[in-house]
Amino acid sequence: MLFVADIGNTTITVGVFDGDVMVCSSRLSAVKSRSVDEYAVTLKAILEMYGVAVSKIRGAAVSSVVKPLNPVFGGAVERLTGVRPIFMGPGVRTGLDIKIDRPSELGADIAACCVGALSLQKPPFVVLGLGDATTLAPIDRSGRFNGMMICPGVRTGLETLSRAAELTAISLEPPRTLVGKNTVDSMNSGAVYGGAAMIEGLVARLRQQLGEKDLPVIATGSLCDVILPYCSLQVRQEPDLVLLGLKKVYELNTVKR
Repeated sequence: MLFVADIGNTTITVGVFDGDVMVCSSRLSAVKSRSVDEYAVTLKAILEMYGVAVSKIRGAAVSSVVKPLNPVFGGAVERLTGVRPIFMGPGVRTGLDIKIDRPSELGADIAACCVGALSLQKPPFVVLGLGDATTLAPIDRSGRFNGMMICPGVRTGLETLSRAAELTAISLEPPRTLVGKNTVDSMNSGAVYGGAAMIEGLVARLRQQLGEKDLPVIATGSLCDVILPYCSLQVRQEPDLVLLGLKKVYELNTVKR
């Protein structure tokens, strides 16, 4: 079995593959103050909850955008499984043809999502990430990553609006109407419909730039279920896209030559 994990700013997504089958996926809070043992205990509890035997894990791969957590989380995985995980970064082959100014600046999670998407869909397409940030990563017809767009996340923007305008702090929910009749409904409507409209507009511009009449969208991230129902685009949702990409990267770096 293969253990995979993506460390984000607020959430760590973990999963286990048995061959090509994902047997479990789960999410836990990313807390910098936790120790190796604390993370090991948490991971052990998650795996036991899904009936995964730790002794059967033979490999591990991790992507991370929170470098201070890498040695702690990596140490927890090794302590629990006896396996030293592969961390996506310099020296790790991804198979992704990256054509940007500084390839090392590309987030490990974005790279893993693009690798996962290429295993599911023939290019061209756009990988849409709906999480702490809203990201759009187009892959051209030749399978190249030529750059991306990074926008404020819908929830992040809503929290900033609440602080800056001294408005009510609210949780992001599906809007009841397009035009709200009170502060809470108005903020929810603006965040959700505004996020959906932004995605529609940016995908239209990407289609124009790439010269593609049809540009499929593969979406992942915690806000997919909130935003995408209000988006007019046809979107393929892949909630575990980053984990699938990590599996492909692990296989690429461990296959016997």
